[in-house]
Amino acid sequence: MRRLAVTFVLGTTFGLLCLLASRTTSTTTFADAGSHASCIGIESSSIAPPGSSDEFPGGRAEISHFLKSLGGPPGAIVSGTAKLHLGSHAACDAAG
Repeated sequence: MRRLAVTFVLGTTFGLLCLLASRTTSTTTFADAGSHASCIGIESSSIAPPGSSDEFPGGRAEISHFLKSLGGPPGAIVSGTAKLHLGSHAACDAAG
């Protein structure tokens, strides 16, 4: 009988912990780039995942395709912006 009671208490405790964890955490987590990130990092985090941005609804894949369509290596196209660390999306957009 004691074993049944211990099993019941442990099972109930585990179930309540799982319920609490599911209520306090999200299954999908989105993170913005930190203030020390480059402007490319900030832009990249603002368009991911796909569908989260009106600017580039296709996300990183869409911007990658766009950069490749301009000709030349994409890294050479964005290298100047990648060196900027302006601290916010708005500041990076204002820079160009």
